[in-house]
Amino acid sequence: MPHVTSLRADDPGRVGRYQLAGRISGMPSSGSVYLGMTDDGTEVTVTLLRSDWTGNPAARDRFAEEAAVARRVAPFCAARVLDAGIDGPDAFLVSEFVPGLSLAEAVTATGPIEGADLQALAIGSVTGLAAIHQAGLAHGGFSPQHVILSAEGPRVIEFGISPPSGTANPAADMLAWARTISYAATGSPSASLEDLAFLPLPLYRVVARCLAAEPADRPPARLVVLNLLGDAEPPTGLLAEASRRAAMAIPTPPPEPAPPPTAWPAYRPMASRSRGSRIAMIAGAIACVLAAGIVVRIVQNAGRPSGLAPASSADGGTTPSQAAPSGKATPSRARQSSSATAIIPLVLAGTWAGQVRQANPADTFSVKVRLVAGARSGTVAYSGTTFACSGRLSLMSATGSTLTMDQGITTGRKTCANGVVTLQPGAGSSGTSVMFSFRGKAGPTAFGTLARQ
Repeated sequence: MPHVTSLRADDPGRVGRYQLAGRISGMPSSGSVYLGMTDDGTEVTVTLLRSDWTGNPAARDRFAEEAAVARRVAPFCAARVLDAGIDGPDAFLVSEFVPGLSLAEAVTATGPIEGADLQALAIGSVTGLAAIHQAGLAHGGFSPQHVILSAEGPRVIEFGISPPSGTANPAADMLAWARTISYAATGSPSASLEDLAFLPLPLYRVVARCLAAEPADRPPARLVVLNLLGDAEPPTGLLAEASRRAAMAIPTPPPEPAPPPTAWPAYRPMASRSRGSRIAMIAGAIACVLAAGIVVRIVQNAGRPSGLAPASSADGGTTPSQAAPSGKATPSRARQSSSATAIIPLVLAGTWAGQVRQANPADTFSVKVRLVAGARSGTVAYSGTTFACSGRLSLMSATGSTLTMDQGITTGRKTCANGVVTLQPGAGSSGTSVMFSFRGKAGPTAFGTLARQ
């Protein structure tokens, strides 16, 4: 999954028009991968590519043409390619930032996937490949590490932008897809067809055909989608229909595991097929309508917000140990989940926005918070008449449905401070509102009610 760490001393601060906020590890890529921010605050993935060819005009033109084709991949279960360019000697590719566990991590953490979850995974992942192939591209390296189980559903990531050639072709992608589904169902990357005899017949048949030794004998991704849907007549808008059907189940996410191993998990003997489902896929498993990465709004302004305390510590803000939410006693160790095990619950997942206020000095300003179920972080953005800023919220503890989160400002640090944010469901809101409060080291508490967007 995308694990975001601090930039290294030799990392660039910007690539093209994108400000870099951290280095992303745990993603399969031939280049360095970064968390970037657009001018409007959208988080994106920025990949620096091997670029010894950037001095060749013909190669630059070909790269631009191929990136333009990749941007036309239909928005169904594949992380969108948003931009590409050349920055000095470096070529870069910008795609949707997709937080969540990879399929490899999920199986390592909780074991094989079964039943409706496996069917949904199969439909969602092959739908992503069908969208890529439909644009005239091939993935070229599909594996369990290339499927991210986000809160919005699975996303196929890091696909190639070059036209199919050599081993990067749709038939090779379908072989890799069959092996990926076999791994998801058994926990072993070397499962045989005999090991898959327990699968429902429609899924078994398409997996078996995609494992065929001859590339010409493997069905195309679009036909596999149709077979898995089980329709006698192709529906209008096949990929959209696959997305709609896969979006029906919204299971509970498992805890987030440790960072992934560098290799696939070792073989584990299969348990009895009579056992109940052992994994619930990340909240909204296989909701195949593409969602943008975590979005915050930034308005650059030189004024200082009266709604947030000025930065005062050495790093430009308040540390979690220096601040606590106003009016809220710190939960006891017996009642709260630690930051190592706490996750954002489904009831608080989503985008929340509204007006908050503070008493001294008196001010009112807008806040937008975005949280992903099963994750341990989110984003926050503030805007007032004289300031704007945004940052990340990192989960410190969870007591019931109340979250305590460390706020780290990444944009607008001169006008906003770090501190602690608390969130909890609004009384009698039935999931439509949350109560919000913030406090920095040197400033008053800001508080208010945010509504679900």
